[in-house]
Amino acid sequence: MPSFGRTLREIPPSPLVTVERLLRSGAHEAPVGLQQGRTVFEPCARPRAWERAEFGISAHEHAPPGGVPALRRAFAEAATARRGTRVDPEQVLVTSGATHAIAVVLHAVLRPGDEVLVLSPQWLFATGLVWAAGGVPREVPVFLELSRDPGFDFTAAIERAVGPRTRAIYFNNPNNPTGFRLDEPALTRLAELAERHDLWLIADNAYENYDFSDGGFIDMATVGTAAERTFSVHSCSKTYAMPGTRAGHLISPPGSEEVLTKWSLHTLYSVSTAAQFTAFEALATPAAELAARRERAAHAWALADEALEIPHTAVAGGLYTFVDLRAYGDGEEFVRRCARAGVGLAPGRVFGEHCADWARICFTAAAPRSVVEAIGRVNTIYREGKGER
Repeated sequence: MPSFGRTLREIPPSPLVTVERLLRSGAHEAPVGLQQGRTVFEPCARPRAWERAEFGISAHEHAPPGGVPALRRAFAEAATARRGTRVDPEQVLVTSGATHAIAVVLHAVLRPGDEVLVLSPQWLFATGLVWAAGGVPREVPVFLELSRDPGFDFTAAIERAVGPRTRAIYFNNPNNPTGFRLDEPALTRLAELAERHDLWLIADNAYENYDFSDGGFIDMATVGTAAERTFSVHSCSKTYAMPGTRAGHLISPPGSEEVLTKWSLHTLYSVSTAAQFTAFEALATPAAELAARRERAAHAWALADEALEIPHTAVAGGLYTFVDLRAYGDGEEFVRRCARAGVGLAPGRVFGEHCADWARICFTAAAPRSVVEAIGRVNTIYREGKGER
């Protein structure tokens, strides 16, 4: 297993959490917890339909730094079923969405100046999170190359980018913004590379429910021995369509739980109890409903694919396609013209230094009929713009 960067060794685990554990494990039938700053006053506001005994915590109480135990168990059970090997609830850290999960990992594994290889195009905040953690992001173009040429040796490209300060590889699969999916052989090669160079793997699984392939989503931690070096990031924002709740979770390699919990404690203390309750409720969503949403997203992609006259990436998962504006000549101007015509696109440059002549379309951001109509306007702007050149 790779070593950690800044482990906060000089800071002990939260003494309040330690006392809480001792109270729970003690023999006294009615322990009285006087260790935390709280009152017995009734909360001034209480969410409706809150109380469920199995959640184990009241609405106005703050949760433990690692997360509400019942929610951690539920996330661990889901991961165990998905992976086929047991995930201990202690490996689960409840986070304020995927952004917080990635930030916690980066703060834990990086020393100032360490490098993170970011497989690109990438989620638009990935490189900023590396900088914010004191690291240096190095974009490695992979997904567009694989989209054009399935035989592209992406591991050789990554290997060339590995240097003496490289500490981790970040990747998003299925990929935002291209919709490309790394399959099991590709993930295996990536895991072998990480093992050769003793690197951490940060697997951003935000779009796990929207893998349209026959084989379905593959958790990086299930590939070979990758579990011992993989931080698996999961988000409720996409799977359960509740981005405003700001709930997600991180599954860490065995033995790294305390380091991650410390970093979360000293950045957030704990995720809002109300947000954790909402996530707990969402986990009860029937698998059939999640599958139906995946099918609706795949249908939306099929409609967008048929409507688009602009070259664009084929989508195997996720909610986006990346449109190729190199023949147009000015991706930024294209995005501005579309905006003036009432259609918002994401400029390609935010997804990678080499993506200025691309733009991202989310084909699930509106009703299918509205998306197709908007794509019609985008096509017209593209045709007219090319004619002017």
